Amino acid sequence: MALTALFLGSPSPAPAAVVARWLASGHRIAAFWTAAGHEDHWRHDRRLGRVAPQWSLGRRLRSAGVPRIEVPRLASWPDAVRLAREAGADVLISAYFEHRVPPEMLALFPGRAFNFHPSLLPRYRGPTPVQAMILDRAADAAGITLHLLAPAIDAGAIVAQTEVTFPQPRYSVSLAHAAADLVDAIPSFLAGRIAARPQDESRASYVRVQPARDFVLSEDLTAATIAWRCRAMPYFRAPAIRALPGRDAIGFVRELGPPTGAPPRAGWFSADFDAADQRVRVRLRFGGWRRLDRWRHFWMLRRTPVLNGPCR
Repeated sequence: MALTALFLGSPSPAPAAVVARWLASGHRIAAFWTAAGHEDHWRHDRRLGRVAPQWSLGRRLRSAGVPRIEVPRLASWPDAVRLAREAGADVLISAYFEHRVPPEMLALFPGRAFNFHPSLLPRYRGPTPVQAMILDRAADAAGITLHLLAPAIDAGAIVAQTEVTFPQPRYSVSLAHAAADLVDAIPSFLAGRIAARPQDESRASYVRVQPARDFVLSEDLTAATIAWRCRAMPYFRAPAIRALPGRDAIGFVRELGPPTGAPPRAGWFSADFDAADQRVRVRLRFGGWRRLDRWRHFWMLRRTPVLNGPCR
């Protein structure tokens, strides 16, 4: 049975793969709503489209004739419910959408409003789940969850979820492929072939992270924690070194031995400083690293299909 969806989301590999799977499975998209004020995200998507067009959400929407509509915060937008009703959609699908969906809008889709969340719920609800997992070294919570939208943030019953190994260089691709594979659970759920299960509130957690403030390396962290953060954090933001203002780490080199009490020392490509239990050496970010890392990511996507298998 072909379904029509009203999509809410933003440009990122996982939403791009979800949209691709939805369309490839024979379903339709009435419109794609995206939060206003984030043109930089769509500019990034346009750059991606020149290198790896299969991963560009904007390109895919245009080729399918799907209108992309920038919307204000839904809770304070008086036209939200009316325009959602006029879309004539069977289901509401949210994938990395930045606003809370108000109850009045959810009432238009009883039992038919879904969200893709990048953690294994009920752990790490909220807008920064992966960043919070990094700070907690909670790799066992990494994955994607398809759940029903509810008035409370990320608290709806779980339809399906998949673990994804973290950290890994191809994490964004693995997460996107896992999200796309969960798309088929939506029509299965609506047809009654699978059931949703309530979340275990005793295991629920909500952590909001501000990477610019929280992604740091400091002398009160152990060498193991510093090594973990150097390995996992650059996926979002290279961690700053508190003892060396203005310098960021993009990798862990090695432990140098017990703390020496000597001041931190920065060279061209690496820095040494005391951690809580060891003196450590980290690799420093160099000028142009962010641009190089972005294009390296683009070229990895260029060699990777957006869907990881045949549609069912």
